Amino acid sequence: MIPPIGMAIAAMTIMLWIIWSDIIRARRPTPILYAGRVATFLIVSGILILNLVRYPNYFSGGAKFFAVVASAIGILGAFHFGRKLVLRR
Repeated sequence: MIPPIGMAIAAMTIMLWIIWSDIIRARRPTPILYAGRVATFLIVSGILILNLVRYPNYFSGGAKFFAVVASAIGILGAFHFGRKLVLRR
């Protein structure tokens, strides 16, 4: 079983890698990929927030910090990809 801090760090790593790979990509992917990324980022953030609320005793101080940071990255990443989905240049 993955501890809460491990789950938060893994989520941050994957989300930041997806954002980074999108920034360096020369060709724009299809809109359905952006929609999938928005949904994925919001689902992961929701799960982290739900776990913080439902099981607060599982999270130590550092784990809470990383879970909040990972949730913020997920929400900002969803906003980033949602904006790219709407503003197709």
